[in-house]
Amino acid sequence: MEGTPHHHAGKGKGKQREKEAPASLLSNSRQLPAQDPYVPATQSLKKYVYAHPTMLDKNHLNKGAGKTNKRLGHHLNHLSSSAKASSIKAHEHDDLLLDRSNQGLIEVENELERTWKVTQEEIVEGSAIGAQGKAFALKLDEFGPYALDYTRNGRHLAIAGRRGHVGTFDWQSGRLHTELHLGETARAIRWLHDESFFAVAQKRYVYIYDKSGLEVHQLRNHIEVNQMEFLPYHFLLATIGNPGYLKYQDTSTGQLVVEHRTKLGACRTMAQNAHNAFIHLGHQNGSVTLWSPSVSRPQVQLQAHRGPVSSIALDPSTLGYRMVTCGVDGSVKLWDTRKWAVLNEYQFKKTPTSVDFSQKGLLGLGWGNHISVFKDLQKPDQNPRMPPPPYLTHTFPGVAVNDVRFCPFEDVLGVGHARGFTSLLVPGAGEANFDSLEADPYEGKRRRREREVNALLDKVPFDMITLDTEMVGKLDRNVRDKADKINKDKPGFVEEAFRKKSRVDRLKDRGQIEEDEEGLENEDDEEALDEERRKEKKRVKLAKADAKNRGRGRNSTLKKALRKRKRNVIDPITVALKEKLERQRAANKQAKKNVAASRSAASGSAGALDRFAF
Repeated sequence: MEGTPHHHAGKGKGKQREKEAPASLLSNSRQLPAQDPYVPATQSLKKYVYAHPTMLDKNHLNKGAGKTNKRLGHHLNHLSSSAKASSIKAHEHDDLLLDRSNQGLIEVENELERTWKVTQEEIVEGSAIGAQGKAFALKLDEFGPYALDYTRNGRHLAIAGRRGHVGTFDWQSGRLHTELHLGETARAIRWLHDESFFAVAQKRYVYIYDKSGLEVHQLRNHIEVNQMEFLPYHFLLATIGNPGYLKYQDTSTGQLVVEHRTKLGACRTMAQNAHNAFIHLGHQNGSVTLWSPSVSRPQVQLQAHRGPVSSIALDPSTLGYRMVTCGVDGSVKLWDTRKWAVLNEYQFKKTPTSVDFSQKGLLGLGWGNHISVFKDLQKPDQNPRMPPPPYLTHTFPGVAVNDVRFCPFEDVLGVGHARGFTSLLVPGAGEANFDSLEADPYEGKRRRREREVNALLDKVPFDMITLDTEMVGKLDRNVRDKADKINKDKPGFVEEAFRKKSRVDRLKDRGQIEEDEEGLENEDDEEALDEERRKEKKRVKLAKADAKNRGRGRNSTLKKALRKRKRNVIDPITVALKEKLERQRAANKQAKKNVAASRSAASGSAGALDRFAF
């Protein structure tokens, strides 16, 4: 008797469970173990709903299939619960990795405290032992001011003094790679695809050195270069200098890909958008231009400042949608590159010489002998021209700041100034999570070689550099519209006017040509037939025309092809077209001489020795 009520209670629970709707993934994400202290903050995330499997119970089984297989049912329920649990775990981990809150920043205890009053000594004292060694200074009074550059993984550092002192080293382990005294001016320095090679813009040309300091290449086409940028996915070294030519050098093949004449004079400001590989140039007339290798004119040109542009930076945390420009007049403007509008404009007492964005969106600004790090420049202030309170500040007494760079994956800001180099700690600046397949700070020699080979195999052609990064994979609407026009079965089809049709289509409508006639089965054959007829008509017309007026004012097919490929694009196809054009010109010239000689011989005015050419 005691078992019967218990049996009925079990049935009652089963019926109640059958009436209840299966719980969703987002509702079950709250039912975490009690010992788990973490509760996902973004429980309203919708992208994991598709991973929620349908819970299998007796109602979902086919009743006409006969007897229920309990073993199969338990197995399917286990698979369903496992998939559901893995989705919840993926939700939690994704919430950890994609947390957009600025964790790691300095937090104040009350509203009266200010983070910009915290000095570097206090930050170093309150940091961990491993982070304290990342704050250091190199005293180099004789060769400054210094320019600097970090590798993509943030492991190696390169510095170049204006008076020819160059040094590369692993700044985290303190291991020196090479130290050079060039004996001439060094304006800029850039790492190439890894720490194996680096480029130095010297007094006359650009030189490429290896890790041990040996000169590998001398780029004589790059003259008096002021700034350089390296495009890692395209293996292109972009340079700009006093002549005003933007040049792209392919470091994998050693060829000069293209050179663009900016027509805006000497340029000393350059930055690259890591999202679409566009080069941003700041000119002396205050304009900012955007360039790609495949187009010989700027894609975008805007008047940013009234005076010369001193520095440009793009925010990688917003996919390059935020751009900061600095002018010699002391103005700093924050731009939205999607609509090219000024979001905010601020005025500083001195000229900002260098600016850079961190991976988390912090802005480092060097002006005069000051370093200011801003957390949010979009926050409005009482005075529109006054910048908001900075996140951190640092001062170099009596020393002018020349270059500032944030170290990738580290809370470090490198500063190159007139007396050497200084590494500052900026909490919350670097990205804590890195992709080992993209940039690994702990990679070894073998892994570096494999990554270099894979990068060369996955090299992106420079023709794919475009402002619309989502162009690849889109539908070509022109082809679709053309197909819709010829599809008579589609609703809303409007037949093309008779006078606008091609000759072949008009003949088909009149019944003078069959649909399945050989050579006209598809559109390609029709175009080929029209092309042959045009060539025949042109051949007859040229035969009837006078030899003197035949080539006057006409453009050949080779000339059209050369104009389409741009004159400043140097590649094997362009060279072959030019050689073919020269051969045609020589042949035409010789043909004219032969015609003139035959005419003079027929008239009898030629002498006996005129047939011989001297």
